[in-house]
Amino acid sequence: GYYLSTSRELTRLDSITKAPVIHHFSETIAGFMTIRCFKKEEIFSQDNVNRVNSNLRMDFHNYSSNEWLGYRLEMIGSFILCASALFMVLLPSNIIKP
Repeated sequence: GYYLSTSRELTRLDSITKAPVIHHFSETIAGFMTIRCFKKEEIFSQDNVNRVNSNLRMDFHNYSSNEWLGYRLEMIGSFILCASALFMVLLPSNIIKP
């Protein structure tokens, strides 16, 4: 439950920060002649970098939460495998027949 709500919120934040990047980039492409005419390339470039950085921050947190879940699931699987192997070795042979 904890992971699911966190994952949904991070996905929502990722999409919220991705929309301004796409919108700014498309508007910049549409008005690149005007931007170059007024020599404002650096301002638009820096604004684009700031928007991409905020979006990548959300991607990093989303990726980190997925890695957290993957690690926990691998640990649970390893414990189950270890416990079942231990039972197979320690149980008497007449309980488990071939």
